[in-house]
Amino acid sequence: MKGLILCGGKGTRLRPITDSIPKPLIPIANRPLIFYTIDLLIKSGIKEIGIIVNEKNKELFEKSLNNKFDANFHYIIQKESKGIAHALLQAEEFLDKEKFIMILGDNSFQVDLEKTIDDFITSKSNCKLLLKQVENPERFGVAYIGDDKIINVEEKPKTSFSDLAITGIYGFDHNIFNACREIKPSKRGEYEITDAIRWMIQKGYYVKYEILNGYWKDVGRHQDMVEENIYRLSSMDEDIKGHVENSSISGRVILDESAVIYNSVVRGPIVVGANTTIKNSYIGPYTSIGKRVNIDKANIEASIILDSCYISSVETPIDSSIIGEGSIVSKENGLKKVNRLVTGKNSRIYLK
Repeated sequence: MKGLILCGGKGTRLRPITDSIPKPLIPIANRPLIFYTIDLLIKSGIKEIGIIVNEKNKELFEKSLNNKFDANFHYIIQKESKGIAHALLQAEEFLDKEKFIMILGDNSFQVDLEKTIDDFITSKSNCKLLLKQVENPERFGVAYIGDDKIINVEEKPKTSFSDLAITGIYGFDHNIFNACREIKPSKRGEYEITDAIRWMIQKGYYVKYEILNGYWKDVGRHQDMVEENIYRLSSMDEDIKGHVENSSISGRVILDESAVIYNSVVRGPIVVGANTTIKNSYIGPYTSIGKRVNIDKANIEASIILDSCYISSVETPIDSSIIGEGSIVSKENGLKKVNRLVTGKNSRIYLK
């Protein structure tokens, strides 16, 4: 069986971070988000993996994944962002006539995927969806069930009469490609996968489901990224290899061998990347700090600090934040107390 991961979207809700890095490559606990999905596929026995990318981010994915996994990656370009069903059609030649698993690149799971796959392969179903009970189904595609199958699906309804969200793991056979060709664009101009699945239901194809009891998160917004970072850090084991001097360390801390901590208080779980220096600071739980970061006189908690950042003399705590690669956050001494900002497009700044 082959796997397909969709990574061709622009990640507009996560701008400006995604102006320079695709959403599935944003580091979560210092590993790109997509790495956890690839781990899941490989663990379930899938090593032929197609990745839907766009023309701008293909090289970034190749560089990030090269020689990192025991798997064969096939990069498939989606030239225009026209929805999941459109992206799926670009992979038809790669997937051929076999049943396959498709996962959205901005979703995160902890699930026994091998069991799910075995059930899909051995069943007579043409499609299998993993569903999850949620409190806010209007945010997602939802499924209506009956007679041990899915009888209808709806994309982000204004009012939902089902609390079963369609998660980002799908099992399909080759009939999904005919479905994708038959549907028309939605009001937002995209070819929706829910429309393709509804077409299959209406044509009498067997669309099966499984209720997911494990972890699932649609990592689409800034707060989702912070929460995902917390989740991943919570399961990491302590591994302090770097240099610690005159500092208080507690909780699970992962410190790269080339990283150093001086005169600081550190409360795990946290992870600190290579060639990073932390001085005279407090680093609180659920913080991931990338490579070549310099932190001096700062208070940081539950945040994601990307590579090559400089954070210095920040009096108020930095909490639940994402600091983009190469950013400078510092206090500037002057005659009057002011906020002086240099920001990129679609930045979000909250001052107190």
